[in-house]
Amino acid sequence: MAVDGEKKHSDEKGLFKKVVVDEFGPTKPVLCKFALEILDSLPEWFWIEPASTTGKYHPRHELGEGGLARHSLMVYRWLKLLLEANEQDMSEYAAGMALACLFHDCCKRGMPGKEPSEHTLFEHPILAAKFILDRAERFAKENKDFIESTSDDEDSFKHDIAVAVSAIEAHMGKWNTNKHSEVVLPKPKTPIQFMVHLADYIASRKCTSFDGEFFVNPC
Repeated sequence: MAVDGEKKHSDEKGLFKKVVVDEFGPTKPVLCKFALEILDSLPEWFWIEPASTTGKYHPRHELGEGGLARHSLMVYRWLKLLLEANEQDMSEYAAGMALACLFHDCCKRGMPGKEPSEHTLFEHPILAAKFILDRAERFAKENKDFIESTSDDEDSFKHDIAVAVSAIEAHMGKWNTNKHSEVVLPKPKTPIQFMVHLADYIASRKCTSFDGEFFVNPC
């Protein structure tokens, strides 16, 4: 069983890495390097957790071991499809939105590097946004030479991070309060925030299905 679990984690991590490199590598080398560093910093629970412990809303492929990782990939997949169908040109924000989709749930059980909570934290969108922002600020300081050596630039990187942070904070949509928490999450207000929230919402519906082959050979 352990061997099977390790293989599954490896497969999902491999898909994540492929998505990051394919999405950001050609035109966003700075964001690509940053996203790969975030990917490598994700705690083990991210690759083990289901997207939902109750199974009330999420489809079957997002339940059980590795479900959270598969859910995150599906949110990214739905974002790409929604952007393709949208008549409004959102290309200026697409990279930041993609980053948000991939890592919107990276703090579902708390900040990476800290003891995980036993349950999903309702405030995880705020925690994830803070985690990405803090890591981005540190990354920019530690990688100045790399940033200067690429066709990308620091202003572009900061723009993408700002887009991602804004979308991550509001990804819960109208479900921004919880009777067990005093936290009130931001609601989507911009087209960027609504698009990421909608991708997350659709990916969570029981009628969706996961096809890992899509990420290898997109339709």
